[in-house]
Amino acid sequence: MKIRRKGNALGKRVFSMLVLTFLLMNAPAAAQEGPAVTVSLDELIESGLKGNADIVQAYLELHSAEAEQKAVAGGFLPQVSVSGQYDRNIKRPVFFFPADRGGFPGTGGGNGATEGSVIEVGFDNSFQASAQALLPVYDKVLIENNRLAKTSVKFSQANLRISKNEVANNIRKAYFEVLFAREALRVLELSLENAAANFEHISNQFSRELVPEFDLIRAEVQVENLKPDIIQSQNELEDAVSQLKLLADIPEYMEINLKGDLESYYDSMKDEHPLQDINLDNNPSLQQMVFQKELQENQLKVNRAAFMPSVSTFANYAVLSQANNFNFSEYFWVNTSAVGLQVNIPIFQGFSQNRRVDQAKLGVEIAQVQKEYTERSLHIQARNALNRIERSLKSIVPQEKNIAQAERGYQIAKVSYERGAGTLIEVNDAELALTQARLNFLKVKLEYLTALSDLRALEGEF
Repeated sequence: MKIRRKGNALGKRVFSMLVLTFLLMNAPAAAQEGPAVTVSLDELIESGLKGNADIVQAYLELHSAEAEQKAVAGGFLPQVSVSGQYDRNIKRPVFFFPADRGGFPGTGGGNGATEGSVIEVGFDNSFQASAQALLPVYDKVLIENNRLAKTSVKFSQANLRISKNEVANNIRKAYFEVLFAREALRVLELSLENAAANFEHISNQFSRELVPEFDLIRAEVQVENLKPDIIQSQNELEDAVSQLKLLADIPEYMEINLKGDLESYYDSMKDEHPLQDINLDNNPSLQQMVFQKELQENQLKVNRAAFMPSVSTFANYAVLSQANNFNFSEYFWVNTSAVGLQVNIPIFQGFSQNRRVDQAKLGVEIAQVQKEYTERSLHIQARNALNRIERSLKSIVPQEKNIAQAERGYQIAKVSYERGAGTLIEVNDAELALTQARLNFLKVKLEYLTALSDLRALEGEF
């Protein structure tokens, strides 16, 4: 079943190459009618790294983490605000004076001797404009939050590397799968050509009554039996190409030809990696787990910092005036200003912060367990990849000899049959054995290339 590419805006970006960009600027129908584009593995990986949805999402998450880090770092800078206020006193505020202090003329107050008196203050209209500045001198929570935000950026960077690593590895393996499917199809087509040539030869022999009808039937059956295998192999090649296009973010309608072949890639990469333990220090998944633990440790420090006092400096400046009218030019404006030091000491927080500290401690322990498990899992994957490479290398020479023997056996069976010393069944069996030997040889090379690709991905070489 063909995999169809979803028509989203993200998936419409293909190659950075000029020729491919030109093709994408044209209508799909024109691209369908044009010649196929020849691409290399590096170009496919480049395309996939640009257009893959997981990578785009990882980039956005990284940008978000960077923005958060900048926002937290902004807390170390002065916080300045400006405000303005207008009050209309429907009933003016008052001052109360006790009875034993005496009263003031015109203050009223009911029973002045026992209840005291009041006096109205202010005017109908009140205006005030002020500016405030606050600068943290010492804030342990802010310091630890800044460290936490920086670690979050590192975590997002590792996540981006994971996405790139996985996409590159998947494209490499899909590319090798297409090369294998293409060459496997050639092997089957060659087998069909041999069977067809054999059928034509036997048909001529049968017309001259030199071979029995049974041989003619067997030769024809051999040809027909290969045709379904050819169709299946063509479908497998088409599916492999579709999967590669999907991973590399290439539109389904675009025809592509791949540079290289399985043999040349194997020859260029067979001595690339020694059969020894690999270095996983650059593995992005392992690095992410290190940052994950660091995140939890930083979160623990943030929660503990909430018990620490904080110190800030502040400065205030205000301009205010009051009047019973709106003749602003006649107003008497008063300026006030102040600077100071503010200390905040947390005393009791209802044990909620203690629980947050306990929770952060558990987060550190969980991160440590996950890191150890990831490290063990990666080493097992690396050892398995090395074993696959070693098995493939050990199988190459026997498979080469097996193909040579199968070719010789096929030639002997043909000559024997043509001389009347052998049977057509022996020829068919020999030809089938040759086809199987060639396919097995391709499978061994594919296994080596995919195992090496997995190993490179484990080492973080995308």
